[in-house]
Amino acid sequence: MSMIDMLARLAAPTVVHGAPFGYDLQALQAALQARGKLGLYVARDDKMAATAAKLASFHAPGMEVISLPGWDNLPYDRISPSPAISAARCAALARLAQRTKEAPSCLVITTASSLVQRVPPVATMRQSSFAVTTGGRVNQDELSTYLSVNGYIRTSTVSEKGEYSIRGGKIDIFAPDGHEPVRLDLFGDEVETIKAFDPETQLSTRTLKTVALAPVSEILFRENTQSLFRERYLETLGSPTGDPMYEAVRAEIRRQGVEGWLPLFHDHLETLFDYIGEDALIGMGYLASEAAAERQVQARDYYDARLEAAGGDHQAKVLAPDALYLTETELEETLSRFGVARFSPSPL
Repeated sequence: MSMIDMLARLAAPTVVHGAPFGYDLQALQAALQARGKLGLYVARDDKMAATAAKLASFHAPGMEVISLPGWDNLPYDRISPSPAISAARCAALARLAQRTKEAPSCLVITTASSLVQRVPPVATMRQSSFAVTTGGRVNQDELSTYLSVNGYIRTSTVSEKGEYSIRGGKIDIFAPDGHEPVRLDLFGDEVETIKAFDPETQLSTRTLKTVALAPVSEILFRENTQSLFRERYLETLGSPTGDPMYEAVRAEIRRQGVEGWLPLFHDHLETLFDYIGEDALIGMGYLASEAAAERQVQARDYYDARLEAAGGDHQAKVLAPDALYLTETELEETLSRFGVARFSPSPL
């Protein structure tokens, strides 16, 4: 049996020898095409994931490739992930949340650190995404509220993903998965035109029929999430007196590092496994499992350091690692339910 046939039939974790980087990805994609399902490739770091995404598009040009980067900050960092990374993550999660079982085969590429990171529920990302269509109707005030709630920043001129501006009946938006920002030209509540434009020259480049909008932050400032945040903060971290982060959230300000409180904004968090579905085929790149374990250890170490520096958990105002990351046991138990190829370049 060939490696591709074996992968296409895979139903449990298996070590696959003789599969160096590049060949492992090509074999996984061929198996996905035969299987007709979604697949996940886990690279050990950001550099390998970026290379994998380029190779995947070369190996199978017709296959959809979704890249899900991990946060580019350290666990328990006091700064937030970069806006570009936050937008890319939300775009990927939104695309996965919108997929149906009838959709053609697709490959998701992520990193080991992203694999162990908990994320907002699938339903939340699905409900937070919608499309604006030429000839359709959209209320300007409601659209402005949506953009603010979902992490977009209002600016005078749109140039980066996650920004928007409003000038009369013209609304400029740079969606998280867009290659260019778009300009909505409204007449009342009717969308007359949607045009992509060059952020440097501000000149239109093409006319579009529709544009898909999704959150650009995993922290959503909805009314229900605000009340849930206050309730769970008191339960988990105690009194908020003197905590500038708490006051910033109450004022709907995304202060640096607020992503470390992600679990407080949701009834529960899910994982990437909830997005890909139980039929997904998973490929673990060489050393990806070790990199995932390293991230879990790193999270515990940084958590302990924050506690020690603050003199206690309530003083540190940080959540336990298992609130933000899968534990080693959870990860292995979850992987055991999937067809998983642990690729190794060494021969048997």
